[in-house]
Amino acid sequence: AGRRSELERDSRSRGRITMLSVVLALAGSAAAADVAACPGEGPRYGDYKCNHDTTHRVCAKLVQANGQPLSWGAGDFWEITGQKAFQWNDQIVAPPNPGDSWCICMWATAQLIERVGCDNVHLRCEATDVAWVLRSYHDGGRDLSAAQNCLRIKCPKQESAVRSMDVRSEPMPITAEPAPDPPNMTVVPVVLLAVVALAIGRWLRQATTSRMLMANEDAKIAEPML
Repeated sequence: AGRRSELERDSRSRGRITMLSVVLALAGSAAAADVAACPGEGPRYGDYKCNHDTTHRVCAKLVQANGQPLSWGAGDFWEITGQKAFQWNDQIVAPPNPGDSWCICMWATAQLIERVGCDNVHLRCEATDVAWVLRSYHDGGRDLSAAQNCLRIKCPKQESAVRSMDVRSEPMPITAEPAPDPPNMTVVPVVLLAVVALAIGRWLRQATTSRMLMANEDAKIAEPML
């Protein structure tokens, strides 16, 4: 009974630890997903945040204070990514969310970093879904390793939060319940001998009784008839 109570207490304790881990993981996930609005992003997502579709997860600063394209070392964003014909800097500075940035694709971020180096890219960490990017591997057929390494350097606060969340969300190790003690094999021979002794004793008593009955019958037969 004592051993069973101890196992039940251990089981309840593990259940509480697992539940606490789940709650902490969910809280960390919610905090990581709550990115700030990207100033300059258009109304396509309603809340101007870079955390909706599977690729536009990086808030990058693309224009200067005067509204002209911002240089990223080897050219501006549209030149480096081959999108100069579609340049939309006028939309970035226009209402309803005027600013200097835009939610860009992860593949474009990786391409920019590979071309100009991490030091020359302009990112808004508070408005970038760092957790999403760090947990992705490819986007648009491009490896995201360069983008991930750059985010770790430029956004240490967000990267640390993601790392802490990943640690908390790891499943807690569950200790297996101890196996029941094996039966005491020294008791078995003793019990067996006792059973055999009882059987022999019963057999002897039955044999003795039978011999006594037979002797009485023989005596009756030997008596003379009057």
